[in-house]
Amino acid sequence: MTVALADVLTVRDVCAVADGETIELGEGARRRIATARELTERLLAGGERVYGLTTGVGALKRVDVTASQQASFNRLLLQSHRTGTGASAPDRVVRAAMVVQLGGFSAGRSGVGLPLAERLVRALNDGITPPVRTIGSLGQSDLGPLADLACGLLDDPALGEPWEPTSKEALAFVNSNAFSLGWAALALADAARMLARLDGSAALTFEGMLGNVQALDPAVAEARPTPGLAASIERLRSLLEGGALLSAGNLHRDLQDSLSLRVTPQTHAAAHVALEHATMIVEAELTSSHDNPAITPDGRALSNGNFDSVPYGVALDYLRLALAHAITISCERTHKLLTSSFSGLPSGLRDRDDSSEDGLGISVYGATAAAAEARLLAQPTTLDLPTTSTAEGIEDRVSSVTLAARRLEQQAALGCYVAAVESYCAAQAIDLRSRSADLGSGTRAAYDRVRAVAPRWQMGEPPLSDFSALV
Repeated sequence: MTVALADVLTVRDVCAVADGETIELGEGARRRIATARELTERLLAGGERVYGLTTGVGALKRVDVTASQQASFNRLLLQSHRTGTGASAPDRVVRAAMVVQLGGFSAGRSGVGLPLAERLVRALNDGITPPVRTIGSLGQSDLGPLADLACGLLDDPALGEPWEPTSKEALAFVNSNAFSLGWAALALADAARMLARLDGSAALTFEGMLGNVQALDPAVAEARPTPGLAASIERLRSLLEGGALLSAGNLHRDLQDSLSLRVTPQTHAAAHVALEHATMIVEAELTSSHDNPAITPDGRALSNGNFDSVPYGVALDYLRLALAHAITISCERTHKLLTSSFSGLPSGLRDRDDSSEDGLGISVYGATAAAAEARLLAQPTTLDLPTTSTAEGIEDRVSSVTLAARRLEQQAALGCYVAAVESYCAAQAIDLRSRSADLGSGTRAAYDRVRAVAPRWQMGEPPLSDFSALV
């Protein structure tokens, strides 16, 4: 499949190209890029004072850059902004940044030439991924990481003739949030997968605990018509559909289950709504231009603040907070599965109460540690807004949005592990109750996936210690 870059760029598109799909520039994108380049050259020829085009950048905004200095100025601008540190970002993150960079150029506001856009397309389609250091973006444009990326594309012999950045191209390349947004798009896809797994593990726990499905009655959402609750209840019910627990409606052990079971639909609804909101915001950013100055279709160069990353940064912060709650109650449900007074089964989900073995009792320790880390990762990053004297004080507001995306990716991975531990313990509870034949269609599929890689625990054997296959 080839992703055609036209007017809209989605999270799915970014993920597809990051994972190896090819990309092509649509005719509309080509036309907008060419038009903006023509207008930029007209501004340069007319001698108009334009930031980063006929002047230096930052504190040097009052210093003129002449036509004869353009080549050296643009190359050195890229090289001087290579201020990153740390390990190289994963290749798929770099590819995602390249896709988003193309999307920004295609908006027709940056003033770059078509050869630069085509160089990015060729690099993506040929699998050329320059090394980009993870740490270096302050969030108000990904200056350091994008300078790494640009310099990696300058002279790579695999791309043919060297690229010599021309007027405004260097500034347009680094004055973008492509690195943060690319990572955010990948992390949003990870978060969506994690939430699907948490829905599945929660439904399995309802089966293993004989939970009270009154908490999943559609009338609950009718009583509280908040966004996402009806859909959350429907997702959980669909997993239990066709099974005895939902159809009978009276198999529950307790009239009032613990809150970690009872508020599952409400907590998951909050997470799904936050995910939908963050995805909407990020996808709007993926089809936007963050250029400063921006080249308008009528030929003006506008100094502006469209590179400000707070609008999507706060959405990522909000999402991580909601996900932390969903991960935490998954861990709590696992504790309840392993506790006899809640599950009605031997402690640790052992076969017999008189056994001295731990059973699965210690399995939840790893999930508890992972949930704790997930909560720490929920701390906001966009509040780190220091006042600084950089560039004579005009760059006085920064927000660590790359960190917001990176933390979301890490949190999603931790959440998948927590969901795997819950699923493993729930499957054991189902087996102890001999209920595998009574499961719903969705919970049966989830149970079978667990048992494909994690057989039922038997006395005299250690429980599962490596959850990677189950994750």
